[in-house]
Amino acid sequence: MDISTFKHELFVVTYDVQKILHETMAPICQQHGLTLQQMHVLMELMRTPGLTAGQLSDQAGILRTNFPSVCRKLEDRGLIERQRSQTDKRSLRLRVTDEGRALMAGIDEEVQRRYGTAFAAEPPETFDTIIEGFQALADFSKKLGR
Repeated sequence: MDISTFKHELFVVTYDVQKILHETMAPICQQHGLTLQQMHVLMELMRTPGLTAGQLSDQAGILRTNFPSVCRKLEDRGLIERQRSQTDKRSLRLRVTDEGRALMAGIDEEVQRRYGTAFAAEPPETFDTIIEGFQALADFSKKLGR
């Protein structure tokens, strides 16, 4: 495939993925009082607890200038908390609270309720292929010198 065709296909697929997220996950997030961006932050923190705000901003792909307001809204709702680092008292680490974990469990239940039947009807290889494709794209993008 030449670079022009790849660029075109990448834009089409990326748009399709965004559309899928907005049509499937955004309504569930809204039902639980979250934006997709806030949901992403919670998912990143659950995957890697104890990140600093800068690390989490980078990992979630949110500009550092915009991140404090996203973080503050989650803190105000009691979904995340800042804790002083045990090794560096100047550093604050972010963690999902029990309330945040409960909210995420509720979202998981709603996803299962809405989409569980469709997922169960697919062979596991379908999901392996999808994830492998995203991982290949992430690996390739590192070669582009982002």
